[in-house]
Amino acid sequence: MLNKNFKPVILITLILFTVFSISSCQKAKDTIGVVVVKDSNGKLVSGATVVLHLDSLAENQQGNTYNSNLRKTDITDASGRAEFTYELEAIFQVSVQKTQGNNTLTGSNVIRLLKEKTVTQEVRIN
Repeated sequence: MLNKNFKPVILITLILFTVFSISSCQKAKDTIGVVVVKDSNGKLVSGATVVLHLDSLAENQQGNTYNSNLRKTDITDASGRAEFTYELEAIFQVSVQKTQGNNTLTGSNVIRLLKEKTVTQEVRIN
């Protein structure tokens, strides 16, 4: 009688173990910041250099200066977008520069990245 009940219990236990072990190994989603660059007329700007960085004087809670590998640079695509991927959330300064002939257009803003979310921030340059 013990043998009749023992086989289904083992089978159910193995199924439950398999289901829980597979679902617990999900990779965290990326933390993505998208910067959209527009000119003073509201037109999308391609080919602009976008830099995400921390204030040069920024320190963490332990009083240490943040690691410089958090600084990232990208060039906007045809739709005026530059995309940055980080593991954790953070607040970054956004600096944008575009040279057109003899003119250099600049702009800045701040972006707050939220863990496992995609955040979009617009920057106007003039």
